[in-house]
Amino acid sequence: MKTAIVCLAVSLLLSLNACKRGHDRIGDAPRTESASFAAGWKEISTSGIALQFPSDWKMIDLATENIEQGIDKAFGNDPKFASVRGQVSAAAKQGMIKLLAFETSTIGSGFGTNCNVILQDTPGQLTVEQAANATVQQLAPMVAAGTQPKLEYISLNSGKVAVVRSEIKPPNPSVPTLVSLAYLALKGTKLAIVTFTAPVTDETHIRAIADKSMSAFRFTN
Repeated sequence: MKTAIVCLAVSLLLSLNACKRGHDRIGDAPRTESASFAAGWKEISTSGIALQFPSDWKMIDLATENIEQGIDKAFGNDPKFASVRGQVSAAAKQGMIKLLAFETSTIGSGFGTNCNVILQDTPGQLTVEQAANATVQQLAPMVAAGTQPKLEYISLNSGKVAVVRSEIKPPNPSVPTLVSLAYLALKGTKLAIVTFTAPVTDETHIRAIADKSMSAFRFTN
């Protein structure tokens, strides 16, 4: 179960290299979107799943055929993004990471609050509990000293979902301790992992966004 680590690592990498506040090149790649889904929110549908985000969040849909175009809109030609865009491109081409979302008001603040979505085909007998336990084991060596990943289960309209909360201390001392909320949902052999990451001081804020976003989560096929 390497997917949880891939998901978290990409989230951290993008945020550590976040652009300046107000940068106009974080943009949208083609996807299905409904701006009227809820007041101040928009529904995003891609790769067989749907969920909602605040309307001011910006998306890169890595599941589309125009991967490089979407990355261009996000990072432009700024050389300081050369490394991160290369890693995002490589991850996108592996096919697991489907969507990256950014809270634009936090870009340039030391850490850009974000969400990423991965989808993976799994063995037919895998349960959400097994996926969650494997994720906890994979995250355990990465968490901040004195903390441990915490696992809980919630019931959504889409069914039973595992939530793994962890705290991460990035190696860069200028970046604050982060909180990661990873939601794992399983339908048949399709595993979705939706990870929200923010400074731990903003946990109440990001948890409220994550809860509302995931309240609309569903598999569309």
